[in-house]
Amino acid sequence: MSKLLNRIDQIELKVKALIHENQRLNKELGSKQESIEGFKKQLEEAQETIKNGSETIVMLKTANAMLGSDDYKTKTKLKINALVREIDQCIAQLA
Repeated sequence: MSKLLNRIDQIELKVKALIHENQRLNKELGSKQESIEGFKKQLEEAQETIKNGSETIVMLKTANAMLGSDDYKTKTKLKINALVREIDQCIAQLA
């Protein structure tokens, strides 16, 4: 009978240890999830910054082309021609 009680006590201790470990792991998981959310926000901010920077670069290149830079004149002319064609298509659809 005492062996049975000892065995039950051992099992009880192991269960308590498992419960404690489970609680610790759940806390750690919560902490990791918070970190992941923080990293996601940082990633979104970085992507937005990159997008804004890319848009700024495009605007600066266009402005540079308008000021007479030979490097971007052709690209600007092609963009203008594409826009004119698009406007012509819209007018044709309205008519």
